[in-house]
Formats: sequence, structure tokens, C-alpha cells
Amino acid sequence: MVYVDASRPDPADGFTKKTFIAMVEGVREKALRRGLIDGETWDAGIRGLYRTCEAGGTFCYTFFKGRRE
Repeated sequence: MVYVDASRPDPADGFTKKTFIAMVEGVREKALRRGLIDGETWDAGIRGLYRTCEAGGTFCYTFFKGRRE
């Protein structure tokens, strides 16, 4: 699990911005091309992710591993 708030500025930049948001931004065109989301909604979501890195923002992400049994 990753938890980042204003008290932890290094993970906000290093993980939230440079890893998580960058990863999501990297699939924008593919998601739009496949019709999974429209550009306006996508852009609003990305703005929301960036707001988690601002004063008062919180970012929490839990990694899960899928297993096939």
C-alpha cells in the first residue's frame, strides 16, 4: 500500500506524480481511441489525481496480486 499526504512530499513527487500519474497519462490515447472514456472526463480525472499532491490532498493506493487457482 502507498499512502501520501502533505506530510510526505517526497513520495508525492516520486511515486504519485512520476510513477502513478505518469503511468495513467501514458494510456490516454489508447483509452480514448477504444472509446473507454471521453477526453473531458479523462482530463478531469487527471486533474483530480494531481490535486492529491497539493496541500490538503491525500493519495492512497493498494496493490493487489491476482492469482488463478
